[in-house]
Amino acid sequence: MKESNGLFARISQMLARGIGKQHMGMFYGQGGADLRQEAWTRSLLQESQRHADLLQTPLRELVYTSVDIETTGFYPERGAEVISIAAIRMNGREIAHDDLFSVYVRPSGCIPDHITVLTGITENMVAEAPPLGEVFASFEAFLTNTIVIGYYIGHELKFFNHFLWRSSYRRFTHRTLEMKKVAECLYPQLTEHRMEDVLEWAGISIKNRHHAQSDVRMTAELWSVMQKSLEIHGVQTLADLYVYLTYKGK
Repeated sequence: MKESNGLFARISQMLARGIGKQHMGMFYGQGGADLRQEAWTRSLLQESQRHADLLQTPLRELVYTSVDIETTGFYPERGAEVISIAAIRMNGREIAHDDLFSVYVRPSGCIPDHITVLTGITENMVAEAPPLGEVFASFEAFLTNTIVIGYYIGHELKFFNHFLWRSSYRRFTHRTLEMKKVAECLYPQLTEHRMEDVLEWAGISIKNRHHAQSDVRMTAELWSVMQKSLEIHGVQTLADLYVYLTYKGK
């Protein structure tokens, strides 16, 4: 662990100084680094050359958008659809409570009864709502120049990419960060890292879970708490965070 921490510190220092990948070969293989670590490190170095300013910006100075969706199921390729989207802006640790995007989305199919029980969203609530194709452009515009965060952001990405590929042959390209991965690194003492478990551990009140507006607010509160904890671990910038997740997430 001591050797890994030393490697983490050296890589962070070199990134902070703008040293490119051509100078990093000397570090591969040290501290017990395996092929997976090397791949992550190389990827980080390549990204650092393209986005040096962003990567070296302190986390507390970055702008984030907390995003959550409600859907009729887990698998868009099997017909599940988005029925609600919510997003809220964060400036560093501060939540911009008035800077909110929230909309119901009309699916082409029915909302299963168990989804209505879980989310509170009924057929009547979405009957006059716009379809996803009419709201996605304004949603993406809301995300401009921000880092998109979500507790289970992979769920959102699955639906966004499915829609975008079918409608315009492209992928969701905004930079994203999954809170669950951060939680697994920050709170290894927890036996489970469900959103509810981590919110409770962080002392955040759980209100209206599985409602998109509530979930984005709770996720934003959690990210604010996490940023403070990351600073204690010496994680100051986005580059620091990527390296931290690489080694802590092994």
